[in-house]
Amino acid sequence: MRIRLRYLLLLALCGVLALGSTVSASAQSAEEPKPSEGVAPQSVPPEVQEKAKTYKGSPAPPRDLKREADGHWTPYVMPEKPPEGAEVYTIQPGDTLSGLAQQKLGTWLLWPQIWDLNPYIKDAHWIYPGDPLYIQKPQVIQEEIPLADQGAGPSETVPEGTSAEEALQLEEEAPIPPVSEYDVYCSGFIQRDFQRPHLSVAGGPIPSRESLSKGDVVYLNEGKAEGLENGQQFFVIQEGARVVHPDTGKGLGRILRRTAQVRVVAAQEHASIAEVVQSCDVVRPGDSLVPFRPIPIPWNIQKSSQIPLELPPTDKPSGRVVWSEDRMESTGQHNTVYIDMGSDRQLLPGDKVWFFRFPASQGSLTSAWKDLYRQQSVEVSDNDLFRPKKRAKSGAVAEADESKGGDMGGEVLDLSAGDLGTIRHFLGEGVVLTTERETACVKVLSSLGEIGIGDRVLPQ
Repeated sequence: MRIRLRYLLLLALCGVLALGSTVSASAQSAEEPKPSEGVAPQSVPPEVQEKAKTYKGSPAPPRDLKREADGHWTPYVMPEKPPEGAEVYTIQPGDTLSGLAQQKLGTWLLWPQIWDLNPYIKDAHWIYPGDPLYIQKPQVIQEEIPLADQGAGPSETVPEGTSAEEALQLEEEAPIPPVSEYDVYCSGFIQRDFQRPHLSVAGGPIPSRESLSKGDVVYLNEGKAEGLENGQQFFVIQEGARVVHPDTGKGLGRILRRTAQVRVVAAQEHASIAEVVQSCDVVRPGDSLVPFRPIPIPWNIQKSSQIPLELPPTDKPSGRVVWSEDRMESTGQHNTVYIDMGSDRQLLPGDKVWFFRFPASQGSLTSAWKDLYRQQSVEVSDNDLFRPKKRAKSGAVAEADESKGGDMGGEVLDLSAGDLGTIRHFLGEGVVLTTERETACVKVLSSLGEIGIGDRVLPQ
C-alpha cells in the first residue's frame, strides 16, 4: 500500500512538472512583436536625422501635472481628435519616442516625425504613460515601374542596366518651415512695470476643474457695461518671474507668456462667456486678458548650412541671453530664449542672430591644475602626466617664478590674455520671433551644444 501511494504521488508530481514545462515553453515560443516594415536609415531625410541625433530635452520634467478622466497624470493638453489616417497608440511605462519609432516605423531616426504628429507634447524627452500617441507610417520611397499596357514612353522606363537601388527615388516632401504660427503666438515677452488689467478669467462651468484648454468655455469678469462685445478676442497672459540681467544685476522686467486666445461669444451686463480658440498651455482662473493683436510671422527663414568657426570683425553691438524657456538653465535647438536686445537696437522679427561665448573666460583645465598645485605640496615624478615638467631657470627668472608661486614647475599659458581671450566659440543660430523695446524673444534654429543664460548674442 505504501509503495502504491508513493507511486501515485510520484506520478502526480511528474504531471505537474510536465504541465508547468508546457506552459513555459508555449510562452517562450510565442513570437516577439516584430517592427513594422519601415524605411532604411539612409532614406531618412538629413534634417530629420540631424534632429534625431542632436535633440536634448529638458533635464527636469515638466511641472503642473493634472489628472485626466481615466486617472493618469500628464502636464500636456490632449488634442481633440487624431490626425486623419493615424494610428492611435497609448503610451506605456518604459516607452520612448525613439523606441516606438524603431518598432513602428523601422528605424529610431524617424522619432522626430512622430513628435511632429503630436505637437501637444512640449518636450520629446518627457512622455507620460496613458497619453495618446499618433503614429503615421511615412511614405518616403517610391519605386518606378514601367507600365507597358499604358504606352509608357522611353523617359518613363528604367534604363537597361539600372539596379533596383537606383530605380528607387525619394519622394519630395514639403519642407517644414523653421518658424510656425505656434512658435510666435505661443511665445512670451519681457515687460517693465506690468500693470495687471482688471479683465481676467473668472472660471469655467465646472468649478472643480483647475485648468481649461482649447474648446472649453470660460467666464470673464467684465461685460457690456465695461465695453466688451461679442466677437472680441483676447490673449490669455500668465505672469512669470522677474528677469535680472546676468551681468549688471539690473532688473529688466517680468516674463509674460501668451498661453491661449479666447473669443467672447455672449457678452452680458457685467460678465461674459468666451471660448478658448487657441491653447498653448492650460488656462487657469485669475489669468489676465489683454486685447488680441495680429503678430507678424517670419515665414521666409532659411537656416544656415553650418555654424561658423569664426566670423570677421563687425561693429554690430552684441547682447546677452537673459532668460530661457520654462526657466531652464540651458536650452538648445527648437527652444526659445530671451535676449537683452530689442527694437532700440534696430532688431526686427525675422532677423537672425548667432549665439557664442568666450571659452577663455570660463577657465581651463590648465588653470585648474595651477590652482591645485599652488594649494598643495605634492611630491611627483618627472613622468607625471598632469604636471608640466620643470625647465632649468636661473637668476632673476627663477626668483620671479618663486614669488608667483612657481611650484607649478613650468610655464602656464594664460588663455584670457591677449588675442587668445577674444576667441569666440559659436554655439548656434536663432531667429527673432517678437521684439520689445529692450528685449526680444528668439527661437533657436540650430545648436552645437547647450545655450544658457549669460551666453552672448551677435546679430547677423
